[in-house]
Amino acid sequence: MKIGLVNADSHNFPNLCLMKLSSYHKKRGDLVEFWDKDKSYDRVYVSKIFTESILPIVENATEVIIGGSGVDLVNELPEEIEHETPDYSLFPQYDFALGMLTRGCPRVNHGFCITPQKDGCISRKVADLKEFWTGQKKIILLD
Repeated sequence: MKIGLVNADSHNFPNLCLMKLSSYHKKRGDLVEFWDKDKSYDRVYVSKIFTESILPIVENATEVIIGGSGVDLVNELPEEIEHETPDYSLFPQYDFALGMLTRGCPRVNHGFCITPQKDGCISRKVADLKEFWTGQKKIILLD
């Protein structure tokens, strides 16, 4: 299967969701790459974190899956993908591990943050460090 990945936000920061999707599909022998409008794909994943980001028009795939907090607050990765070790080769310019140990936020008083709406107001453990740390000297937690 040929998989295309789209980071709709295009920020200078790795997209954890796409990294997990890449790892999941590569383990199954699929070809995974960043989406190219001039190629064809079996499936394209579009990840959108921020609501103001513009979604690309993807017409060169059999299936297009769009997700992320910039789309809605209820969609989530399937459990088997959520716990994949991220594919750090997608963003080789970064030298850190990236992940979440907890979800939820008890600080509900800052209006810009969607975490209490998406993940609840109680912080809870969702992963162990071994799920995303592969020996890097730096770790960035998105908790």
